[in-house]
Amino acid sequence: MGSFGGATEGINVTQLHDPDESADRPPTGETDVVEVCQLLREQKELLWRIYYAATDPPGKVMEKADLANFVFYHALHIHELAKAALILMENREPYGVVLLARSAIESAFNLLAAMNDPKFGPQRLAVELEDLARKLEFLGEKGIWPSSRHPTPAECRQDAERIRQQYEAPAPTTQAEKARIEKIEQIARVADLIPFYDDEYRQLCLTVHCNAAGILNAGTGFLVRKGALALCNATFLASQVLTVAFRVKAFEAQLTDHHARLEAVMKTSEFLPDPKQLLASARKQGDKPPTEPNGKP
Repeated sequence: MGSFGGATEGINVTQLHDPDESADRPPTGETDVVEVCQLLREQKELLWRIYYAATDPPGKVMEKADLANFVFYHALHIHELAKAALILMENREPYGVVLLARSAIESAFNLLAAMNDPKFGPQRLAVELEDLARKLEFLGEKGIWPSSRHPTPAECRQDAERIRQQYEAPAPTTQAEKARIEKIEQIARVADLIPFYDDEYRQLCLTVHCNAAGILNAGTGFLVRKGALALCNATFLASQVLTVAFRVKAFEAQLTDHHARLEAVMKTSEFLPDPKQLLASARKQGDKPPTEPNGKP
């Protein structure tokens, strides 16, 4: 992935993708960035359609199991981040794209980890609730969070315990088990996305953590394209997870097309899970969505 310097100035991101010309040509400045933005726009729209198909009828998301909501929340988060990034790019203000992209790729780690390990999602949910309880207790001690305000620390712990019991997901007891649920690098490992952690995530962190190189490159340089590609990957993976987890089969052709175009624009394929492989993996598990407690449909 090369640098494009100030190529985001004056870009028409609505330019159509030409599959006959893009696959074999090298990335070239503005044209390459236009292609990434156009792909991201189409991926965002497809993710929204898949999200609605997975949650149909309206309101079903709130009636599903906690783990189903975990998947929906992360997918919706990625969609909204992609939408915000496109608005920035269209208005020639790409600086925040890097910040949005890191959060999106982190959600992708969580989604794929939940797909790969049925216990990860419930454990992550419970850990987040327990962490929230500790933070609310601290805020209560400082007089910032009144005891009458909800949720209370006790309510958070009760929800965490309910989830652990419902999904038979005991609390981690060793440092390694805790790291696997709490540390982003280990979550990426569970997700089989460690190359994204070592490359995109680490480099996007430069801006998030106010590193000088990250600051200098977040507006017009290499990290903008890196962020846009990270958003493309996160959006694609979110669509994949929803289609497999909720048996949404009407969009396979579009996903295959996006997969091929994403491979072309990244100029490498080893980091992208193949759609057929992901579906085959789900079928090996009895074609049951990994979003129901105790493996029950």
